Amino acid sequence: MNLPFNFNTVSLVATLLVVGILACSNEADHPPVAEPVSTIPVFTNVAREAMGGAYRVSNYRPGVAIFDYDRDGDQDIYLTQEAGHPNRLFRNDGELTFVETAESAGVAAVEQGSSGVVACDLNNDGYQDLYVGGRGIQGDGLDFRSAHVVGEDGQPIASAYSDRLFINSGDGSFTDASDIAFGDSPNLRAASTIACADVDGDGWLDIFVANMIDEDYFFMGEDNHPGHFNVMYRNNGDLTFSDVSEEAGLLGEQIWMRDPDGVPLTFTGGDGVTYEGYDPSLTDKESNRVGDPTGPTHAATFFDYNDDLLPDLWVATDGDFLRLYRNDSKPGRVRFISVEREMGFARVGNWMGFAIGDYNADSHLDVFATNAGYHLRLREPQPHPGPDCKYHERFWWGSCLNALLRNGAGRFEDMAPSTDVKASALMPPASLDPDNINPAWSVPTGLSAYDFGYGATFFDMDNDGYQDLYWLGSEIASGDGPGGDIYQSAGRMLRNLEGNGFEDLTVETRLIDVQGVRYDEIPTLEPGQNPAAIKLTPRYHENGKGLAHGDLNGDGYVDLIGTNSGGMLFTGEGYDSDYSPGPTFMWINEPGSNYWITLRLEGRMAMDGAGSNADGIGARVYLKAASSDGGEPIIQVREVQAGSSYLSMDSVELEFGLGSASKVEEVNIIWPSGRTQTLTGLDVNQVMKITEPPG
Repeated sequence: MNLPFNFNTVSLVATLLVVGILACSNEADHPPVAEPVSTIPVFTNVAREAMGGAYRVSNYRPGVAIFDYDRDGDQDIYLTQEAGHPNRLFRNDGELTFVETAESAGVAAVEQGSSGVVACDLNNDGYQDLYVGGRGIQGDGLDFRSAHVVGEDGQPIASAYSDRLFINSGDGSFTDASDIAFGDSPNLRAASTIACADVDGDGWLDIFVANMIDEDYFFMGEDNHPGHFNVMYRNNGDLTFSDVSEEAGLLGEQIWMRDPDGVPLTFTGGDGVTYEGYDPSLTDKESNRVGDPTGPTHAATFFDYNDDLLPDLWVATDGDFLRLYRNDSKPGRVRFISVEREMGFARVGNWMGFAIGDYNADSHLDVFATNAGYHLRLREPQPHPGPDCKYHERFWWGSCLNALLRNGAGRFEDMAPSTDVKASALMPPASLDPDNINPAWSVPTGLSAYDFGYGATFFDMDNDGYQDLYWLGSEIASGDGPGGDIYQSAGRMLRNLEGNGFEDLTVETRLIDVQGVRYDEIPTLEPGQNPAAIKLTPRYHENGKGLAHGDLNGDGYVDLIGTNSGGMLFTGEGYDSDYSPGPTFMWINEPGSNYWITLRLEGRMAMDGAGSNADGIGARVYLKAASSDGGEPIIQVREVQAGSSYLSMDSVELEFGLGSASKVEEVNIIWPSGRTQTLTGLDVNQVMKITEPPG
């Protein structure tokens, strides 16, 4: 698609298109600046002060959603916990004051083993609803086919497994509509990430649930690697949903499990059916078959890669190919086709998360996909077949390294190896020293040389007009727990160097996923002194998982929420350990003097029942702003998403940094309905609500 600044649309005066300006500033609030300010913002973790004791969560896979559930203009927060611990809903009362309201709002779901969460307006009433994934009970030895088993409370344990749909009543409370919404087809499989999109163009948001595997059967060292089939729910428009997973082609593929000669490793069931990488004879303690013949899916996200107004689906699977499903749906029929091989990036890996953004400023949305990183290249390759990328990476089909997929006219090329990153002087990845790499492996280069990741996000941390990249994640345990030394990854904040590579500013921005780093002592470090002495090291990582961004204090600078796994921590000498909840990080961005604008879209389905969904999920927005020095104008692109990375969801607001541009020349919106809209001459430093024009 060509850039839309010259396409033939009816250009309307901005004031006629803007339904409401939620916040704005006058010229006195933002005096002109000569050029974009390139100072490094410092983030402050205020989770303990803002959330109180509820900032710690008991969950190995905690999700987070940033959304405005009460429509007061402030971004609220939802966090998930395991069964027996209530989920958290934090109402934002302004000035970084958050009030925990999950129980009174009806979304605590204490009986559910919760995982991923997404906030989507499923009935187009103007209020975001909550879909919360369930993943069962870790350690019970049961898979989803045993969900009928009666627990100690005399009730079937299905309540811990089943996903939940909470409908927003608009008065600060929610109603559990799960039974009515899904009838005989609730998702009992182990949910991971959830994403919403209007896949068939009818104006109603549909739901995709990426399912993993019950934690008790998540095998990484064997050639049997079961997963759970994914679920695609079509919204019927009356708060009921139909499971169209199979007809849509989205259950999931059989995983790639080959011996060193490329021969499939198969198992044959009692019915004579042969499966690659899946042993149907494996049963749980109730003698029910475990899993499905597909891989465990960690993450999924929608965005329209081929510009046909239909949201396509990206799926990150553990021990299998990174999948791209092209949306070929038509009215009345949902259909997706797997196209990753023809797109040019098919690699088997331990794929875990996504970030969608235009990293090279060419007005095309690119994809960053998180993987196991460089860590396994510090060790010997795995000789025997299995799902771990440390086996697959030995061959042409595998990779452990993160991918940066440049969108180039219908194909995607992994640019990570050739994308330069200016390394941190105080916390460089171990892979940058070739002596650390096992001789059996090649030395990774560029962005490929960086760390393990789960949650990831593109956002403009300094509002200079270029999208920066942050991710976090680790596995097994935190750095102070058993096994926490294997994937020593504590997050990376990479500043975009105007589309020409990145600079690692994790330390300078104070975005290390470690508690208790003594940042104030960095200037006092002596030459040769080990930074670990002030906890400035990934060795003490918190085992990161979920990540979401949004402007939590309304200052125009984007903030971050990161979640971390609860798990075992060493308690003293020896190997004794006890369980500890995982800390949540609420990183508040330091405001600067660069200009910005935030757009909040409203589709007409919320008003007259015709057009795009209420939050404009799937809308593509192009923004043009001229710099004050007469240089080339800044042109940026965003797409509204619901379900952004691993287990989590960014705010649906679209935040644009403008650098020195003191006026937005033009904004073009392509709505999911196909309607187009042009706004000109917008003031900066404001949050603006824009309503879809009538058809």
